[in-house]
Amino acid sequence: MKTKVAGILANAALLLASCLAGLLLCEAGLRLFHPKYAYLAEAPFLRDLNLIRTRIPGNRGFFRHPDTGAPHPFFHNNHGLRQHRDFSAEDLENSVNIGFFGDSFTENIRMKAQFSFTEPLDYLLNIGAEGAGEGQRSINVLNFGVVGYGTAQSLLRYEMLDFREALDHVFYVYCENDPANNLANGLFRLDDAGQLARGEGSSGRFTLLSRLHLPYLILDAGGRLSAHLEELEAKARRFKDKVNQRRKDYQAQGLPSSAFPLFRQMLRRWKAAAESNGASFRLLWLPRENYDAPGVAAIVEEEGVETVNLRDCFGARDPAHLRTPWTHSPYRFERDNHWNEAGNQLAAVCLHRVLESALDLPRLSEESVALALRRYYSAFEASPHFPASPQAEAIRGKYAALERELRPWVPSPAELLRRARFDLYLHDGWLAYVKEGCTQADSEDRFFLHVFPADVQDLPPDKREHGFDSLIFGAGINETSCTLWRKLPSYAIDRIRTGQFSWDAERGYKNLWEAEFVFEAEPTAGPIQESLPP
Repeated sequence: MKTKVAGILANAALLLASCLAGLLLCEAGLRLFHPKYAYLAEAPFLRDLNLIRTRIPGNRGFFRHPDTGAPHPFFHNNHGLRQHRDFSAEDLENSVNIGFFGDSFTENIRMKAQFSFTEPLDYLLNIGAEGAGEGQRSINVLNFGVVGYGTAQSLLRYEMLDFREALDHVFYVYCENDPANNLANGLFRLDDAGQLARGEGSSGRFTLLSRLHLPYLILDAGGRLSAHLEELEAKARRFKDKVNQRRKDYQAQGLPSSAFPLFRQMLRRWKAAAESNGASFRLLWLPRENYDAPGVAAIVEEEGVETVNLRDCFGARDPAHLRTPWTHSPYRFERDNHWNEAGNQLAAVCLHRVLESALDLPRLSEESVALALRRYYSAFEASPHFPASPQAEAIRGKYAALERELRPWVPSPAELLRRARFDLYLHDGWLAYVKEGCTQADSEDRFFLHVFPADVQDLPPDKREHGFDSLIFGAGINETSCTLWRKLPSYAIDRIRTGQFSWDAERGYKNLWEAEFVFEAEPTAGPIQESLPP
């Protein structure tokens, strides 16, 4: 009897192993010979269910200054960070790396990137490193901020970072709405033992399957792929709406008592993780009033987390700051609650002093720091009295190159006639959709893009029958950027056709507008002629 049972188990194990091996071979075959589903397996919106939103490497766009209304470009580097340069593995290995994690106060997308505190701080620290003499490594200040992040998303961003062990110093920029965000997004919860556990906001169980190609083949074979994608996007929208509503409820009713124990456990976990990777961990207090600071400050102190208090530093350098409400502060945008360029400059000075000591750099005098900053900012704002330093000119040159690359995508009223709902621009292999003011419909209606190659053999085998490559995507825009980009394929293109459509369960698809462009020669920057639907 035992022999018979053992034989059945052995056969079952062999069958299971054969099935797994077959699935692995199918997955490998799809990836190597028929990578049709690569864009789905790598789609950023799948990960957004986990982190709510991420920054895509190489992403670019425009944002308007809160006070002047002038548009400025933003771009994210090869790691999805808002920096003026990319970072290779060698750069990070041979440098001292300082990472700042936080929300919109950290990312500073409301101003040009060169005025965000991380950039002048990077400049000041490297001046000190040069003064330290031979053997001193260069310094990288890395901006991991993302608009809307709370403690939970920032912690996950750190834990999912490929090169987290390369960070020597980790700063968490605390904002007073972080405890509410932590409860609202549900990414973490406390279990019965009071320990940190992943919450209902997590998509971790689905993440592995979503990264494989085989599930999409199965869905496609059953004709359910489009419905599956719509379900994913609907789930993402529902999750985002739920988070926003819960956050509003907490702001109106006050935080539940569970907010602070949850914050404590996340802070403890992050500090332990950073220190185990050989990094120091600090919490940064913003210069404005933190209305829930007493409860959080007690937790921070009890957990032994070192802090940097920008409010005290601002007050030491400008005594009027401590007497001035943040709503009237000269370090705040007039039409926005975030800090402005002047606030970021002073933050860079304060943080420079902290890190100058931590990195054992030669101490720069107050006069030297002021002169260095004048030279840095003069690279972006011409000044005959304070010419920019070579280092600042190098930074300015990189920003100028990026802005020149983006400039053809910003139309002026004199350049274009308004047609349909978007103006279209081609530049350096990118297609840009630009609109001066966005509506709710612009965010909901779908785009289509058909790319017709000069040689149909350049298409994937499954697309050759139709003669063009087809892409359907959501707008991915908001009321401030009103811009959208798509990278065109690298093969020679004969023409492209693009537009927007709406879909209704009863009436089906309806084209809203359509535009076509023929590539008679190498494409140059310029508008594409559009046509309105009948």
